[in-house]
Formats: sequence, C-alpha cells, structure tokens
Amino acid sequence: MTILNNGLVTTDKELNIISADDGYHEYVCEDGASTIFANIHPDDQHLLYEMVEGLESESALTLCFRICNKSKDYNWFRAECIRATDGNICIMFHDIESAGNENKALETDYLTGLMNKKAITDFAKKAIARKTDVVNLCIIDIDNFKHINDTYGHSYGDKILKEVSSIISEVLGKDGKAGRIGGDELMMIIENVEEKTELRVYLKAIRERVEASHIDQNGIPLVTVSMGVGTFPMYVDNYEDLFNLADRMLYRAKNRGKNRYVIYNPDIHGKLVNGELDENVVALSEATAQDKTKLVLESIDGLFGNMNEAVPKLLLKIAATFNLDEAYIFYKDINKSFYGCKRVAETGSNAERNVKKLAESTSSLAYIAEPGFENRFNSNGILVIDSPKAMLEKTVEAQKFFSEHEIRHAILYKMQDVPFEGFIALYNTRELSRKFPQSDITDLTYLSKMIEIAMKSR
Repeated sequence: MTILNNGLVTTDKELNIISADDGYHEYVCEDGASTIFANIHPDDQHLLYEMVEGLESESALTLCFRICNKSKDYNWFRAECIRATDGNICIMFHDIESAGNENKALETDYLTGLMNKKAITDFAKKAIARKTDVVNLCIIDIDNFKHINDTYGHSYGDKILKEVSSIISEVLGKDGKAGRIGGDELMMIIENVEEKTELRVYLKAIRERVEASHIDQNGIPLVTVSMGVGTFPMYVDNYEDLFNLADRMLYRAKNRGKNRYVIYNPDIHGKLVNGELDENVVALSEATAQDKTKLVLESIDGLFGNMNEAVPKLLLKIAATFNLDEAYIFYKDINKSFYGCKRVAETGSNAERNVKKLAESTSSLAYIAEPGFENRFNSNGILVIDSPKAMLEKTVEAQKFFSEHEIRHAILYKMQDVPFEGFIALYNTRELSRKFPQSDITDLTYLSKMIEIAMKSR
C-alpha cells in the first residue's frame, strides 16, 4: 500500500499496484501504470527494492525519493513505509517540496537520516572558512562491516548502519553534526571543543554505546566502530589536510585492533610537513628520561586524574625513562601489537640522543601461545626473562623469536582485567643493556597495572 500527498496506492512485495485512489491518479505522470516504478526517478528506484528487503525485518521504514508529476517534473517526497499484516506494503508520501523542505531532503542521507556527503562536507568547509572556531573532524567506520553484510545480509547491515547513526546523533545532540560520506563511513564535526579531554567524552560514549548494542552469548561485542580525529586550526589550515589527517588517524585505529578512537597528537603520531604526516620518527619532548619514582607518581594523575593522558604517550615515557629499546601493548590479538615504539637505529657519534627518539612500531607475541609458556608468569602477572637462551630452552617458538630479534632482556606483563585479556612486552636488545634491577621490575609492574586499569576504564 502506498500513500501519496493526498492519495493512496496499495502494492504487493514486487511493488505492483493493487489499488490507488484519485489523489494518486491525479498527480502522477503515468496514472495507468501497473507498477509504482513507472513514476519513480530511475536513480531512486533501487531505494524501493532496498525498502522491500528492509521490511522483512522491520515493521516500518522512512526514505526519500523523487516522483514524476503530470508536468513530467520530478518532485521530492518523504515516504513512510509500513509492512501490512496481509503482506502488502504501505508507503505514506509527504510532498517535501510543496511544504518548502526541498533543501532539507536534498541534504539528508536516505538510509541513516544523517546529512549526506555533500551536506556534511559543505558544513565542515564553512566551519573552517570562519577561522574563528576550533573544528574537530572525526571519521567513523563500522568495523568488519563487509563481514556483517556477507554473514547476515545487506538488510541487517543497513539496520546496523542506522543504529550506529542514531547513537551518534543522540550523543552529539546539538553539539555537532554528522553525515554519511560513503558505505559504512560516517563523518562528525564538533566545534569549539579544544581540550582532548572534552572531545573524548563524545568519542568514548559513541564507542561504548555501539559496543554494547550487540553482544553475543560469550559477552563479545558483535558491532564496534573505529574513529580518527584531526583538529583545525591547531595542526592544519584547510579542509583537505584536515580530512586526510583524520583519515590517517582512522587507519591507525583500525591497524591497532579496531574498536577505538585515535586523536591526532604530533608528539605521538609525528609532525605534519606541508599537510603530510611524517611517520618515520616521533621525536618526543615528553619521552625524555626522568626520575622513575616521579614517573610512577605522575602517571597516577596522568591516567586517572584530570589530565586523562593517552596510554601510548605513557608507554613512550616508560621506554625513555627505563632506557628500553622496544615497548608494545597487545590487546585481543597477540599476533599484532595495537601500539608500540622502537628505539631509532643509532646514527652519528651521539648515541645518547636516541633515548629521546622513538619510532612507532608493531610486533607479535604469538610465541606466548606455546603450551606451558603462560605458566611462567608470577601471581602479579609478571615474567622477567634475563637469560633467554637458558630460560627459553624448552619453548622453541619463544627462543626462536628472541634470537631472531636479538632480545637480551625482557619483562612481560599479563593483563587479566581488560576485555579479551592482553599483554605488555618490554624489550632490551643492545649489547650493553643490563639485567633489570628489582626496583625497575617493581616500578614497571606498577606502571603496567596502571595501563591495564586505564584500558579497562576507557
């Protein structure tokens, strides 16, 4: 069944017209056609097919498309689609253009109800052009969306996309705008929020609400999102560079295990040179050696106080302060660390400067899955390896990994309180590196536990 402005049409699942009242016949171009498609704009007809498919799982849907009138002009209509008990379909049309809402219809994404790509892009560009406000551009991607479509069907995928869009709209409220820029990729604009702590409130709420929306019987989330954020005018001065920066941060979020957000920080992610991200080396003023006890105490406020310090930033400080060559955090997938840093290869005569220079890196911890290996961890979740050749003699994969990567000393921490568990791996590879003193082991245990708690709470 389909209703038009002041008329009514009834269709079957193939959208063949069963009946129509005078209002429909008096308005449409092809009033004697047997199918509704005769009066729908060719570019919009696929929306009707998707609507029929969507009504198999939903009782009602809303979409917008163009209908041809007697003058052979196409006008925009909003259609409220209802699945009737007899299997027929009811679509109630509202003439948007005659009501003076044409622009709004043209700016709305038919599936999600968010702004479409052109509208959200124009909004972002206008916000940047004002040059008076801070503009945070966030790109949001539904993790494993292709798998969702392939496994459960495109109708279910559309349902997930609409749910995620609804969550974003509810979290943003009047504080920002969101739009669909293609497929399962969405864009969000938040103005006048300069502090990362305030920005994280929105991002954290979106991530957690999406994660909690679909949980399987084992408590594992079935739907998650990854987000990347760039900020104008702090780091870039135009829309294209801002979008590309956010896109690079989204890539990092995906690459580090998904279900997370990454806000660009030059101290962590590298400097921007002519709008391009230099990711080879990250030179950190914060990653300089400091008093170890001071680092432990400051980390309490940094992670859990008002500073809300990022975990990757703390890992860099740990690597510098304890003179580590490599440091990694593994979460969910031990085959690839979601964050890690590695000492830059020594160059020049002043090798000491390399303590302050760390490059982002990834690693594997697959050797830890070798039978019996996890039994080596003590009750605090710590395993200290200071003589790999002797200590790893009975674990072939671990011994092979340590040998190939020339790891001479290591501290491994097993996180047990975060979802899906996880590990922190701290390595020294230099000839001159010494065994970890007990005081360092104690401090690194405290710091690792802090990271574990922070990851659980965020």
